[in-house]
Amino acid sequence: MERINRVLLIDDDDITNYMNKRVLNKAEIAQQIDVVTDGQAALNYLSSPEHLEAEVPLDLILVDIKMSVMDGFDFLERYQHLAPERKAKKLFALSSSASFYDLHRLKEFPDVDGHLSKPLTQADALHLIKEHFGPNGSSTDTFASS
Repeated sequence: MERINRVLLIDDDDITNYMNKRVLNKAEIAQQIDVVTDGQAALNYLSSPEHLEAEVPLDLILVDIKMSVMDGFDFLERYQHLAPERKAKKLFALSSSASFYDLHRLKEFPDVDGHLSKPLTQADALHLIKEHFGPNGSSTDTFASS
């Protein structure tokens, strides 16, 4: 399986970030994995000159829905107004919340390609890459708990 270029993890829990980064590294799916701890930090990251000038393009964002400072929904609200060159190719919500309300609300954001349930597993990561970045790279929504 080919590796994608760069992943951005957005979660306010350091242990979750550590575990997700470990899962992604073990699955060997990305050349680079960056981590920020809230929605505002993610917007700052995406607006930075370093992001735009990076030699490694941003392919994937995994964003937690429930965070302090700026939660995932507030981030998504502002993300949709970013210029296309600042966005990732794919964006997935990654959350322990699987409420009908949250899943329905995620569908209101055209940039969200789907939802994955925490904890992120190696199988989930590999499946996501195969389905959305493989040779048949589908762009279908995957709003399902894994």
